Amino acid sequence: MCYFFLFLLAVLGIAQTNRALVVAIEEYPAGSGWATIHATNDLRLVVPMLIDRGYPTENIVVLTNRNATKSSVVKELERLVRDTRRGDHVYIHFSCHGQQMIDDNGDEPDRLDEALVLYDARRRFVAGKYEGENHLRDDEFGQYLDRIRLRAGPQGHLVVVLDACHSGTADRETSERYVRGTTYIFAPENAEIPEPDPEKVQYTVKSNKKFSPMAVISACRPDELNYEYKNPADGSYYGSLSYAFCRLMREKEEKLTHTELFRELEKQMLHLFSGRKRKQTPFCETTHEKNHISTLPIPYTMMSKR
Repeated sequence: MCYFFLFLLAVLGIAQTNRALVVAIEEYPAGSGWATIHATNDLRLVVPMLIDRGYPTENIVVLTNRNATKSSVVKELERLVRDTRRGDHVYIHFSCHGQQMIDDNGDEPDRLDEALVLYDARRRFVAGKYEGENHLRDDEFGQYLDRIRLRAGPQGHLVVVLDACHSGTADRETSERYVRGTTYIFAPENAEIPEPDPEKVQYTVKSNKKFSPMAVISACRPDELNYEYKNPADGSYYGSLSYAFCRLMREKEEKLTHTELFRELEKQMLHLFSGRKRKQTPFCETTHEKNHISTLPIPYTMMSKR
């Protein structure tokens, strides 16, 4: 039986190191077009959770705001590829905005790429000035994930948590104050913009005998909004997925299969917004053969479509 918590625990007989990269961006440059969110609050939850689960502080790299530029994030992803060894467990976490972009290589059925919005990424396409080079597209991100998985090998593990939103289908006219993401599709001014259609989005996490297993958890379905959650205890806003995930890690001491964990995570998310009209369903996918997608109780997917 494959257990999710194995990614946070040492495996006997294997020379394993726990490594993590956590990116949190809440304040973007003036004029970038991006609203301020509360992504760095997520660090209060994520970093202690990792330390409690055996991740040495020296192996947890945190990039925030102006230090989370495209070049800095790529540098740290390259470092993870270089440093990861067979049997290592790697955790990657993004708390930031997300955005859909016109597909640049024709590999997407819906003609749209999904991207993470890094600090120096602008919201709008401006020919000759900014054409998307500082977004982290799903294709590029997926290549780094594959390289990390190859380095970690079948005995390792990779977990990716994406507390961002790139939905282009939902109405953002909402009384809620803080939402991560935008309906604006990044494209040249005269480009033909495809109508976002969640049914056309085909996500797949490929298994490979040479790769480590991987689990990817995204904050919401393509047709839902990613709301921030206001904790009544301290009045602070957090990413709803970050809050629910870290709370679950804190409360559940027993081992859980991926299926069990994803089911519990959905319950946590529903509890956060109980009594309110909105609904937010985490999207998850795993390569573990014991948990076939067709048998899982909630929708599974990931941001990186490969």
